[in-house]
Amino acid sequence: MEDQVKVIEKEINELILSDQVLNKKVEKITSTPGLGVITVASVIAETNGFASITNIKQLQSYAGYDIRIRESGKWKGRSKISKKGNSHIRHALYFPSYTIIKHSKYHKSFYDRLVEAKGKSLIASTAIQRKLLGLIYTLWKNDTYFDPNYSQKKPDIHRELHEPVSSFGL
Repeated sequence: MEDQVKVIEKEINELILSDQVLNKKVEKITSTPGLGVITVASVIAETNGFASITNIKQLQSYAGYDIRIRESGKWKGRSKISKKGNSHIRHALYFPSYTIIKHSKYHKSFYDRLVEAKGKSLIASTAIQRKLLGLIYTLWKNDTYFDPNYSQKKPDIHRELHEPVSSFGL
């Protein structure tokens, strides 16, 4: 069985290497810690290369990561993911979510905040999976490498809004 798995993984790698555009995109996405070729190939295959996906919320709904809130009148139930979407994507992102928690300070702090707030690590890891799916989609659409310091590079909008406007360089 292990030999069959190795043969299939080799075929997947060869298929990706045969398409230069796909190979570059997969290389950029796998620059993310925790994401391997098999995971990325699974997500790309299950979404047909994000062909019919127009935004992250649509993708999360397609994968079954959309939030379902159960409430009626005064009664409020717990919110859960719907799980009505593609279970193969959810299965593919399960283990990589724990790997990115170990290797990314940003995702680790997000995970720790959720565990503290919700009290359950499974809820927090599901939120990381959802973020990871959005990250894969963003890297695919923008054709960029993973940047671990991205959140620190965001421009300070408030500072830019309050800077004096020069008189056309005069």
